Amino acid sequence: MTKEDAINFIKDLFTLRTVWIDKGYGKWAVKKRFHPLLRSAFWVLAVIVGAGIYSSINTPRNSPATAEPKIFASIPEPEEISPAPPVKKELVIPLRDSARHTEIILPSESNPGTDRIIAPSENMRPRTSQSPQKLPAPDISDRTKYSVDVNKSTYTLTLYKDGEIVKEYPVAIGRNPGDKQRIGDNRTPTGKFKVVSIENASGWSHDFRDGKGKIKGAYGPWFLRLDAKGWKGIGIHGTHDPDSRGTMATEGCIRLSNEDIAELRQYAYKNMPVTIREN
Repeated sequence: MTKEDAINFIKDLFTLRTVWIDKGYGKWAVKKRFHPLLRSAFWVLAVIVGAGIYSSINTPRNSPATAEPKIFASIPEPEEISPAPPVKKELVIPLRDSARHTEIILPSESNPGTDRIIAPSENMRPRTSQSPQKLPAPDISDRTKYSVDVNKSTYTLTLYKDGEIVKEYPVAIGRNPGDKQRIGDNRTPTGKFKVVSIENASGWSHDFRDGKGKIKGAYGPWFLRLDAKGWKGIGIHGTHDPDSRGTMATEGCIRLSNEDIAELRQYAYKNMPVTIREN
């Protein structure tokens, strides 16, 4: 078959042709139909497609032939586990200005749910209005052997004689931490100073600007004025509020109870060395 014959065959295959159809009872009709070979191919294709659709509809999705096999792993019996030890519960009680801790063990019935309390130990003297044990009046000839050391971190003033501790006193310091920077910053200056004067302060009053107005006796009976490197009004004195000792409460001075400043005054003298340090 030549190329031209093949082209003519394909044209003839897809060309509609006029066919007389016998409808019975002597009736005929004219219809346009494709080539019989092409119509046969259409029927074969229709049968194949229909069979495929019928097979997909009637085949179950989870048939044994297509379903994946399931694997059941055996689960071992759980081992007997001993109970975990109870977790200790701790109650931490913070205290201001404290760096060390002490442990207090309490009976369980007194504090159920807590095994122990960890509370910071106070590194400051207890606030109390009671005076420490009185010291005997010093011999005037020995006064120049005394000096004073103030530790701001422990709120203590220590009286020394020739480098040996004579007595410690609880004090209050400036309400703001650190060395003094400017007037009115409510800080206690640090450094080595001297007592420049011992003044009777029993008639003095002061307004702390807390709404209570002027407080008479705010400085107690005595005021030991210091040469605080140009800062005026810095000294060691008594107070109308002894419970403020052990805190940061002053405007920059060192504050003792009235009983303690009266006792310290017996040892004080002009040019007495006074050291104020942070710790």
